[in-house]
Amino acid sequence: MGKYVITGGNRLSGEVVISGAKNGVLPLLAALPLMKEAYIYNVPFLSDVANTIKILESIGVKIKTEGNIIKSCVGELNPVVECGLSCKMRSSVLFLGSLLSACGQAEIAYPGGCALGERPVDLHIWAMKMLGAEVTERDNAILCRAKKLKGADICLPVQSVGVTENIILAAVLAEGITVIKNAAREPEIGNLCDFLNMCGADISGQGTKTIKIKGVKSLCPCSCGIISDRIEAATYMIMAAATGGELFIRNVNTDHMRVISAVLRKCGCIIKEYDKTIYIEAPHRLYSIPYIATGPYPYFPTDVQPQLMALMSMADGQSLMRENIFSGRYRHACELNNMGADIDIRDKQTFVINGVKKLEGTEVKAWDLRGGAALIIAGLCAEGITTIDNREFIERGYESPISKIQNIGGKIIAR
Repeated sequence: MGKYVITGGNRLSGEVVISGAKNGVLPLLAALPLMKEAYIYNVPFLSDVANTIKILESIGVKIKTEGNIIKSCVGELNPVVECGLSCKMRSSVLFLGSLLSACGQAEIAYPGGCALGERPVDLHIWAMKMLGAEVTERDNAILCRAKKLKGADICLPVQSVGVTENIILAAVLAEGITVIKNAAREPEIGNLCDFLNMCGADISGQGTKTIKIKGVKSLCPCSCGIISDRIEAATYMIMAAATGGELFIRNVNTDHMRVISAVLRKCGCIIKEYDKTIYIEAPHRLYSIPYIATGPYPYFPTDVQPQLMALMSMADGQSLMRENIFSGRYRHACELNNMGADIDIRDKQTFVINGVKKLEGTEVKAWDLRGGAALIIAGLCAEGITTIDNREFIERGYESPISKIQNIGGKIIAR
């Protein structure tokens, strides 16, 4: 595994152009088996995107890339996703819905990805059964079959982004009407629904807790862009805040950033919003946040919890943070403590963070994507040199992080 080497102490300034959303592009790519041709632009160059392209090519979807554009053409589909491909990332589970809808069957190995605690696929399996599929689990694989899926009323016991997306992908060509109650409301789900509607689907209610899908007979070719990555934008905003810097964050949907902006304002940052741009200026010393908890959109995103923890570890005062989405999203706290932070891990989901005056550079390890981003933030602020192992985790979700950070004054190299 590769490393990042960071020399801390520089105040970041300048501008960062935000890429297309990782959590937006992956479900759109998973939808490509449903239509003969498609044209997707604003695609970020990420290792997860490269792995998804490998899956698509292995099942019979021809892919051509030109810059940040992907063109697809569907040939004869193979409904089996190889274990060596599906085990690399969690989003491979979305091929259950799309292949089942397109082929009448789908087989994938249990998906992989970041180790963030219990992330069972039982809700995905249950949802496919609700739509009429027969599901068999064998040899660490999931096999779904259905001559024709049929619409159903599905009330999710918890708001799950992946399950909501999988139901949409499966129901878009099903007979009748599917209604998803307690659906996830993330903007990336809206991006998927907009894409499918451009292809001739009949989906309404995206962005609310009730999504309605009227099944259609087929989808037609279309083009669609990926929305900007709100998690990447939040990461660079926190980077600026942590280093006492100022940044213009370009190509961002300010509506998607409201909770992040509100939290950073409470920390003492000046934030101004323009058309597709956010300006952030940080004070010399940040204020702590008495209490913050993660939750489904529009609440504070779990994918920004590690980055904010890194920030609060250097703020003035004590912060209490509660992780409500993933039971295993805590390993970055241990690594931050290795750098001199004072974080009390109460139950792996509750953290008491006492701000310290400085962090010290040392050797740390990224255990997952967003935890790795938190360590970059800490390294940019720390005294001395920080070496972050497992940089491949970080490159799963951030496009060109080295050049973007270097362009705003950060000292970071890859090894």
